[in-house]
Amino acid sequence: MTQSVPEELSMGEHRDIGRRSSESARAELVDVVFRRHYAALLRLAVVMVGDRGAAEDAVQDAFVSLHRNLRALRDPDAAEAYVRSAVLNRCRSWVRRQATQRAKRPLLLVREGPRRTPEDATLARDEVGSLVAQMRMLPRRQREVLACRFVLELSVAETAALLDIGEGSVKTHTHRGLHALQQGIEVNR
Repeated sequence: MTQSVPEELSMGEHRDIGRRSSESARAELVDVVFRRHYAALLRLAVVMVGDRGAAEDAVQDAFVSLHRNLRALRDPDAAEAYVRSAVLNRCRSWVRRQATQRAKRPLLLVREGPRRTPEDATLARDEVGSLVAQMRMLPRRQREVLACRFVLELSVAETAALLDIGEGSVKTHTHRGLHALQQGIEVNR
């Protein structure tokens, strides 16, 4: 009878150790994905939403979601794709919310503040002419494709898989988006 008590304790201890190791493995995987991909995902989010604070929130929320749902992933190697899709989805939601809020008031691309010096005016023009500002004016799909192709440096096939569109559509949106960016940049020169 005394033999069965230590056996039960050892089984319980064994289960606790197994839980702790899976929890630590999960935390370690999230940590590795975070260290490897945070900067690229943040760049992607900034391009998508045009606001660093909102971009940081989107990336942070995506990593929190990854940590919560990592057990549900069939393949731990899919963690990178999961967090990338989560960032894109959060950015899309943020853009939709902004469009809904903007629909109730006039569209303002750049807030005009008091200009005290010619240098301030030049800085304001540079801000409007920035690549991020130009990308924000592209249609959503073109912006997403360009962000995947040039910010995340994904191939055509990877971009198509991530955005759930055909490779031909990726090529078309890339071409049209680059053409629109080129025209926008030439106009602002």
